[in-house]
Amino acid sequence: MTTTVYSSLKGKRVIVTGGGSGIGAGIVRAFATQGAAVQFIDVAVAPSRALVTALAEAAVAPVFHECDLADLAAVKGTLA
Repeated sequence: MTTTVYSSLKGKRVIVTGGGSGIGAGIVRAFATQGAAVQFIDVAVAPSRALVTALAEAAVAPVFHECDLADLAAVKGTLA
């Protein structure tokens, strides 16, 4: 399987909500392997940490922030 490389994504900053599992994790993985600086927030700590560990060898390892989107003050503090 060939993976397309989008050099325009290298170094771009990306924030993903719900990035710890499912489609969100796929998005985190896709951007990280393209060299984007990915930060993601999620309430699911265990799968989020596992994703960070799995992508430690990616072009740029993602950064996980534990945060509940329903808590607007926490979101503001996380993304400030």
